[in-house]
Amino acid sequence: MARGSSGLAEIDALRQRSRVVRLVAFAIFSLIVLRLGWLQLARGGFYRDLSEDNYVQGFEVRAPRGLIIDRNGEILADNRVSLSITLSRVRDRDDETLADLLAEVLALDREFVAEKLLETRMRYYGAVALIENANLEQVSRVEERRSELPGVKVETTARRRYLGGSLCTHALGYVGEVSVGELHSMEPLGYAPRDIVGKAGVEQRYELLLRGRDGAEYWVCDSAGRELYPFEGGPSRDIRPGHSLVLTIDAEAQRAAEEALKKHAAGAVVAIEPRTGEVLVMASHPAPDPNAFAEGLSDDEWRELATSPMHPLLNRAIQAVYPPGSPFKLVTAGAGLETGVIRRGTHVMCRGSYKYGIRTFRCWKAEGHGLTDVFDGIVESCDVFMYQVGAKLGVATLMQWAERSGLGKRTGVDIAGEGAGNVPTPAWYDRRYGKKKWSRGVVINLSIGQGELLVTPLQAACLACGIANSGVVYTPHLFKRVQTYSGRTIGTARNTVAYELPYSDSTMKLLQQAMVAVVEAQNGTGKLARIEGMEVAGKTGTAQNPHGEDHSCFIAYAPADDPQIALAVIAENAGGGGAIAAPMAREIMKAYFRIKDPPEEPPTEPGDVETGGDLDGTGENGGGSAAGETGGGSNAGP
Repeated sequence: MARGSSGLAEIDALRQRSRVVRLVAFAIFSLIVLRLGWLQLARGGFYRDLSEDNYVQGFEVRAPRGLIIDRNGEILADNRVSLSITLSRVRDRDDETLADLLAEVLALDREFVAEKLLETRMRYYGAVALIENANLEQVSRVEERRSELPGVKVETTARRRYLGGSLCTHALGYVGEVSVGELHSMEPLGYAPRDIVGKAGVEQRYELLLRGRDGAEYWVCDSAGRELYPFEGGPSRDIRPGHSLVLTIDAEAQRAAEEALKKHAAGAVVAIEPRTGEVLVMASHPAPDPNAFAEGLSDDEWRELATSPMHPLLNRAIQAVYPPGSPFKLVTAGAGLETGVIRRGTHVMCRGSYKYGIRTFRCWKAEGHGLTDVFDGIVESCDVFMYQVGAKLGVATLMQWAERSGLGKRTGVDIAGEGAGNVPTPAWYDRRYGKKKWSRGVVINLSIGQGELLVTPLQAACLACGIANSGVVYTPHLFKRVQTYSGRTIGTARNTVAYELPYSDSTMKLLQQAMVAVVEAQNGTGKLARIEGMEVAGKTGTAQNPHGEDHSCFIAYAPADDPQIALAVIAENAGGGGAIAAPMAREIMKAYFRIKDPPEEPPTEPGDVETGGDLDGTGENGGGSAAGETGGGSNAGP
């Protein structure tokens, strides 16, 4: 009996251990099932991607930037094919050996190659550029040893190209790799390191229109990183080229302006369509070739540009400021008429100088203009007449009319960097020299556009537009319309009124008539701007320059009875406006209207050639006479 009880106890113990074993086995099995379910359901996508990474490689496909086109359909900027050598991430690759080989094959610094390879380890998808714009020899070396270079690829990309070289550089701008500072604000818009962005001009202003949408493609690769065939299961994305931008620029007139400016050390030209504000010409000289930026400048090349004493990166058309010179006499005369300081029949005796206080201010014409009214004061650019008008107006009133005429403030043109100029009010002089510590004689120089009064060429062109357009000035703009890559227009510019000149109809008509006489009348100072068969209105000027020779300037519009172009020309250190800037303006206007000079006919006999006469238009008050037009001689500053 005792033995039977002992046997039952042993059986119970065995059953108990069996149950424990079964429970443990069940728990372990349950854990395995749960783990498998979690791996399959919750983490299945992650491990599927991880496994595919062993043989699937993603590549970015860069979208080309949109074209930039002039108003007549001429392409100013497009894209060219460029070859780049890139590096992609490859698992279990011996990067040390690859760095040695690449440095040898491509004659590169090994540390540079090693840094690029390290960068690829930080990228799950996408490639790192080892050599941008590679030459054929470098490409050939890579292709010859492709089997030894896992993850090394030759990619075809679109690189920006400016077909006119330095034509219209400052208006177009240029492109470059996005900087760290730019990336901070542009990353939310989808930009990434190495992206190419606009850095200046319309390239920068309309970046989001010109930029396309990059694509992506995925390839099945072997262990050496060679693409075998497209991977259909990858999230491929088609590229979308950038939109094309049609500018208001007239390339033919732009070329004429830049050719004229090349004859001088520096200068600028701005031409505008008066009835719309469309910028027809924006030229600044000297100018770099924007292709150099697209190719990539070295540190030394960039330093040379940035430190050049000629400032080629400065857009003189909108950023440089100059004394307006005699074109400002239009404002002085207009202010005098509107305030009643002078009337149409008011006459002043000009004997070649004017005494104001203890100082004597000279007229550009030493012998004087004689008895002069406001009309002839503009046509013959009489300084003495304007001195007396300015003295009666005073600094505060004259500068108020200058501000109301659009000077001393930005025009709102649609590219960055525009300067405001300077209209020196009494408050400005008080801040600079101390209250009441400046001479009231400054108004004498101000009345003829000299002294501390400074304007941009764009502001001067807008003044010409206002007079041509009977007072209305539109906001200048370079954007005309945007269209898709296929040519469908999806947006056009709006022409908006910026301001109106503060002159009555009668004053405006006098100013217009006087500007016509400046060019067309026998006693006008701008005869070298004449165009056969077309009436031109203009105003010459010679702005004194304390740092060298006088600046030559001229504003104009044409045709006088139906203005289609208004412009301002400034040639630095060039001399008289009538002799230098006026003929420059003539050539630009002829280019815009497509007026060709008739071919010269050689004389049949030497005796048939006429001599004498005013064949070249440089007779009285043209040429040499206009070159002497300088404003007030000694500076009337404080």
